[in-house]
Amino acid sequence: MSENTKVYIKLLNGGRIPVCQSEFSAGYDLFAPVDMVIRPGETKIMPMNFVIALEPDVEAQVRPRSGLSLRTTLRISNSPGTIDSDYRDLVGVIIENVFDLSNLAYLAYENEDFHKKLIREYRHIDSLGQRIYIDNDGNPYGTIHINAGDRIAQLVFSRYLKAEFIETDKPEYIGNNRGGGFGHSGK
Repeated sequence: MSENTKVYIKLLNGGRIPVCQSEFSAGYDLFAPVDMVIRPGETKIMPMNFVIALEPDVEAQVRPRSGLSLRTTLRISNSPGTIDSDYRDLVGVIIENVFDLSNLAYLAYENEDFHKKLIREYRHIDSLGQRIYIDNDGNPYGTIHINAGDRIAQLVFSRYLKAEFIETDKPEYIGNNRGGGFGHSGK
């Protein structure tokens, strides 16, 4: 059985209360309160248009939605982003479009239908010897359009421990040492 925590929230223009989609979901969906355009290579903050207050010893973590990460080039760049229990300002999500424009020629070469769609839906300009495909608003191919109401990330709540740091000459001899380096179990 999961433990509950109180989250006090103040909604601002377009802000929505995060929603848990099922009984056993750990994450609460975060909804974009505004439209936003993120061009390839851009990093922006999506304001969530709410302020929260958490109980002591509780943090909120902003995490990506796995389906969105699989289907698009939208990333939550500082995942997990931590909202501390004493933070009382506007909550925002740092989002990044990792689409690499240098892959566009390869995509068009490999897939004839994609190339036809690109020519049909985008106009091109030539800049510095490279062809760039742009939409009617001047955004390059690979631009992500987020609409108000889209689910863009998740919020997960967790209790945390405070650390008491004790200096010692030989920490490797305290408790068990599994051996091995980063990403290695030592076995």
